[in-house]
Amino acid sequence: MTTFRAKRVRALRIAIASGVASALVLPLGVTLAWNQLLDSRASTAIVTSAVAIPDTPAALVAGLGEGGQLSHLFVATLDASGVGGTVVLLPIGAATEVEAPAADDATAESTVAVPKRLAEVYATDGLGGLANEVQGLLDVSFVAVGALGRVELINVLAPLGGVDVLLDRDVVTVAVDGTPTKLASAGESSYPIDRLVDIVLARRPNEKESERFARHREVWNGIVKRVGAGVDLPPEVDMTAAGLVDASNFMQRVLGGALQVWQLSAAPVLDKTANPKRQDMYALDRAEVVMVFASVAPSAMSGGDYPLTVMIDSAFNDPLVSRAAVAALLDAGIGVGVMREVSAQEQANTVIEADDEVANALQALLAGALGPMEKGAWKSPVAGIDAAITLGADFVASVRNK
Repeated sequence: MTTFRAKRVRALRIAIASGVASALVLPLGVTLAWNQLLDSRASTAIVTSAVAIPDTPAALVAGLGEGGQLSHLFVATLDASGVGGTVVLLPIGAATEVEAPAADDATAESTVAVPKRLAEVYATDGLGGLANEVQGLLDVSFVAVGALGRVELINVLAPLGGVDVLLDRDVVTVAVDGTPTKLASAGESSYPIDRLVDIVLARRPNEKESERFARHREVWNGIVKRVGAGVDLPPEVDMTAAGLVDASNFMQRVLGGALQVWQLSAAPVLDKTANPKRQDMYALDRAEVVMVFASVAPSAMSGGDYPLTVMIDSAFNDPLVSRAAVAALLDAGIGVGVMREVSAQEQANTVIEADDEVANALQALLAGALGPMEKGAWKSPVAGIDAAITLGADFVASVRNK
């Protein structure tokens, strides 16, 4: 195992042990909606054409702190039932994508583009520029994009009343004029919503964002517990499709049902070429990003430029295994459009369900990367998906033994 891979696996294990939702939990709502579609006797289209992916829209929410600076960032996805969903936390210091120079470009070394922090993008290009960069970074399309300040966030979270949060350290914020204010002490306490929002948005000059990761995770873990099966929605919440374009309304619907949270792992960018100014910049794990959004928001995924896109089913309820499968497929140039954890009998071989031409192509491209493989008939094709892959126990054992 390389040092880089070891760090990634260790970070993912720590995230799971710290209470961040795992892949076992993430796709539950999508799977239930899918089963309802497959079991429906009312639709004759099920047996004659491809099944449609359940509608799981996504919204980008930027939390603005002192002076209108970007202080908190997350993607909210709505469950296929229309309420509840998942909040995926992003670092505001995440590095943007940059195009690699052409191999025959003689000036590439002197003109190579360097990534920017998402916070810098917002400061220079506004909400539209931020949304474009995040869509490119995650390959996810948004039906709503919103920049919510303190007052707007308080209004969205107001139905919660108060939230219990366990903090790993004191929280201190610094005003524009340099005045420090202690907002909370380390330990577990119950906070009213206005103080909770202040804790989420708090930033200190020269504070590394990694020092705030645990705080943001624990605040959202507290929100998840407080939401439970969902809060009562005010009558003014728009439950129609038109209401989804408003970020505040979108978030209220997410809080109206069971909520999950996932914090994307982020590694500091230490490479001098990519980060010449030594900024507080972080790289996301591409395989983890695809795993998460293919689980909770498959209909929102815009997908990359892949010749084939597959659905992964796993009966092993292990996010490390799911991530490894996604990584193997991406490395082989194969897209992942849907990721499901399913209840099924475990089998030794990985099974590819597709027509013969596609199945043969996948076997050739993967070259054993998912363990021994066999072909099977695909009884319920999915729109926009070329094949279904069910992970086998031999592949799982190889991942767990690394």
